[in-house]
Amino acid sequence: MLRANHAVRLGLRSSSRNPELAFVKALVDQAGSLLATLPVALGALLVFAVARRWTLQGVLRALQAAEALRWPVFGGVVAALSILFLAGMLFWAAAIPLLAADAEIDRRPPAGNFALLLSRGAARTLVAGLLGSGISILFTVACSLALLFAAPLVLARPSALLFALTAIVAAALIVGSILLDVLARLTLIRAAAFGDSATAAFGHAASLLGARLGSYVAVTLAFVFLELIAGAIVATLTGFLSGVSLFDPRSELLAVPPRIAVGLAIAAVFAWLEVGRMGALSALVADAEGLIAPEEPPQAELVIDALPVDEQGA
Repeated sequence: MLRANHAVRLGLRSSSRNPELAFVKALVDQAGSLLATLPVALGALLVFAVARRWTLQGVLRALQAAEALRWPVFGGVVAALSILFLAGMLFWAAAIPLLAADAEIDRRPPAGNFALLLSRGAARTLVAGLLGSGISILFTVACSLALLFAAPLVLARPSALLFALTAIVAAALIVGSILLDVLARLTLIRAAAFGDSATAAFGHAASLLGARLGSYVAVTLAFVFLELIAGAIVATLTGFLSGVSLFDPRSELLAVPPRIAVGLAIAAVFAWLEVGRMGALSALVADAEGLIAPEEPPQAELVIDALPVDEQGA
C-alpha cells in the first residue's frame, strides 16, 4: 500500500519531470486572472470617461454609469470565470493521464500524447469537473450563508446554543471544504485517467476517499503547507519591494518589473505545486488499482551483526 509521504514524493517528482505541464498551468491561471479583471477595468474606464470632471454633475454621471454597467460587468466576470474553468478542465483532461502514467512507470511518459489525450477525455472530464466543483461550491455557499445569518443573531441574542451551532457550522465549512475538494479532484482523476463517466467517477471517488481518508487528507495538508510557505516568501518579497518604493514615484516605477517577475515566478511555483498535488492523488488512485509497484524496504542489518568478532577471544 502506497504511503502518503511516498505519494507526495511521486507527485513532486512527476511534476518536476514534466515541467511543461506546470508551465501551461501557470499560463492558464495567469491568462484567466487577467481575463477576469478585464471587464472590471473596462467598466472603471467607462465610468471615468463619463465623469470627465470631478464636479457634482460629473459624480452624478459616474454613479449613473456605474449603475448601468453593474450587470454587464458582472456578466463579463462570470463569462471570464467560465472560460477559465473550461480551460482548466481541458488542461486536466490531458495532464492527469500523463501524471498517472509517470507515477506508474516511474519515468517521463512518451512525448506527443497531450493532444490525443485531450481529444479523448475532454467531454467526460468537463462533466466530472462540473459535478465535483458544483457540489463543493454549493456546500461552501450554503455554509457561508448560514454563518452570515448566524453572526447577527449571535451578536443580538448571545446564547450558548447559538455559539455552539455557529461553531459547528464553521467547523463543517472548513472540514467539508477540504473533503469535497479532495472528492472533486478524485472525480477528475477517475474520469480523466481511468475513463469513467461522471457519475461512475464520482461513486469511485467517494469509495476511494472513504477507504483511505487519512492518506488523501495527509497529501492535501502537505501541499497546503508547501503553498503557505511559498505564499509567505512571496509576501516577504513584495513587501520588501513596496517598502523600498514607498513615497518615491521613481522607485515605484522601477519596482514594476521586479513585481511582474515575482508574480510570474510565484505563478510557476504554485502551478508546479498544483500539478504535484494532482500527481500525488493520481498515484494513490493508481495504487488502489494495483498499478504502483510496492516500495522496496531499505536493506539494513542489525548493529550487533555488523560488529567485528574477536576470533581469538571466542
